[in-house]
Amino acid sequence: MTGQAEGGGGLHGVNYPGLLAGIALVILPFLGAWWTFSLGTEALVIALSPFEVLVTSFGKEITSPLIVSLNLALKVVMIYYGVLLIAGSILRAQEEKRTLSDILVGASARKFLWLVILFVVSVGIADFAINETFSRMAVPAQVPYFLGNTAFTLQVGPVAMTVPVIQGFTMMFGIAVLVALIALAASYYQRQGTLFRRAGKGKPAEAPGETENQGR
Repeated sequence: MTGQAEGGGGLHGVNYPGLLAGIALVILPFLGAWWTFSLGTEALVIALSPFEVLVTSFGKEITSPLIVSLNLALKVVMIYYGVLLIAGSILRAQEEKRTLSDILVGASARKFLWLVILFVVSVGIADFAINETFSRMAVPAQVPYFLGNTAFTLQVGPVAMTVPVIQGFTMMFGIAVLVALIALAASYYQRQGTLFRRAGKGKPAEAPGETENQGR
């Protein structure tokens, strides 16, 4: 009875944040781009996520076998970590498998957060590279970092054309950030059995001598 009350048995012992995050990690790699960039109407369109890189120019897709292989590898790895997180979260309900549960959750819960951080850094590097390219080509435009729109005028003979530049994070990126935070919370929940510290928890016990002195 005591073990179940502390989260060691039955459904009360399941790491529900971990279970939710694990299921999301299995699904997320198939849900589309996290960030998009477009130059003009269709001169250049880029849709990025850690699991997919889609580049088109005037309707023609530009692919790289190396990038496709890397995206596939990231998909497999993230699904693997999702399955580990699901298994570890469910096994937490079985006291005799608690050690294995801790290992599985500890090995998987924080990995997605690092992937999200790495993706944001990659977008910043991509924006820097785009601005450097514009500068070298003498294009009078600076792309805002991470999100925002701009435009520049391109002179083609006697004709001046305004070329819009649009970029930004998609709703899927917001969902990815939320999943990363839930997975991080699962790591804490695995140790504490709750997401909120209860009143009185963690207060150091008084030594017997101190109690006697107070009574006097």
